[in-house]
Amino acid sequence: MTIEDYIIFRVNALLHAHDAKIVIRLEGGMSNYTYVVECQGKKYTYRVPGKFAERFVDRDDEWANIQEVDRLGLNNVTTYVEIRSGEKLAEYVEGTIMSTTDVVSYNEMSVKALKKIHTSDLKFKDYNAFGRLDTYQNYCIEMGFTHPQEYLNLRNKLEELRKQYVSVPMVPCHCDYQPTNLVINGDKLYVLDWEFAGMNDPFYDIACYGNAGFDKALSLLEAYLGHKPTEEELKRLYFHRAFQCLQWYNVAIFKDRVGLSKDLNMDFNAVALMFLGMAKDLLEK
Repeated sequence: MTIEDYIIFRVNALLHAHDAKIVIRLEGGMSNYTYVVECQGKKYTYRVPGKFAERFVDRDDEWANIQEVDRLGLNNVTTYVEIRSGEKLAEYVEGTIMSTTDVVSYNEMSVKALKKIHTSDLKFKDYNAFGRLDTYQNYCIEMGFTHPQEYLNLRNKLEELRKQYVSVPMVPCHCDYQPTNLVINGDKLYVLDWEFAGMNDPFYDIACYGNAGFDKALSLLEAYLGHKPTEEELKRLYFHRAFQCLQWYNVAIFKDRVGLSKDLNMDFNAVALMFLGMAKDLLEK
């Protein structure tokens, strides 16, 4: 059975239907299989996590996050989540994925959504950024990988910088607030995919915007603050973006080591080196 046939079978079963059909596979993410499916005249998304996705996402936490964030009206409606496998059926959001637009032109909309999240009373677990990074590093080591000295030097530099931010108040954060997870529908912005949500520094979310280019994160920071960022505010943004680059460096190394470069026809080793270079550039500035 192909992945498409399996998804049609599952959607029909969950919705007690017989007319489910694949519309398109959504791009984005490093290995998940997410399809838009039409059934009974309505569109849904069905996600089947890729190999080893369970190493990076706690599905109990994801389900708890979804139930929490529903109170804000920013997420799409989740119809079904299977905790064991991580498969998820949700209502499809019609609109424009922000990553396909001039991202900066939506800064005002983005800031409104971010402040709604950051000032809310949502109850998330601690994102535990450096503990998460340790875990990801260990995954790579378990696969026989030896981190190069360049990486270790950058990690040590981050550890030193980290001491400056221990007193920053933690607030509810999406923790993967990149334009591929944002959908524009008229004057409403949907913020999707809450599996990494946690209590964190609000600048972390702004740094995630850097996936569309770090200049986008810089522009969003100014809009979020309402003034030209100070040198210290810029330094804090650079710190979080450099951390994210080292985090995704380890994810990419792991994916390459478990064979996903071949399976998905994507050179994850090259992706890892790109993130390492970005972290070096950010920390040098």
